[in-house]
Amino acid sequence: MSNQTAVEWLIEQLSPSISLQQKHIDRYKILAMEMEKNQIINTFQAAQVFKVMEYETRAEEFYIETYGK
Repeated sequence: MSNQTAVEWLIEQLSPSISLQQKHIDRYKILAMEMEKNQIINTFQAAQVFKVMEYETRAEEFYIETYGK
């Protein structure tokens, strides 16, 4: 498995055939990488929220099973 991101792979695939100047390609690559980074951060944040909700649900289920409603 490569450490190459999807953005880097796409740029590599398109570079030989696109007619943009390299400075524009580099700028778009940086913007795309920032977007990708933000998506990863958002995913981790959502996972943490879900995990907290999951623990709260399990704790409530345990309480109900142990002590009733």
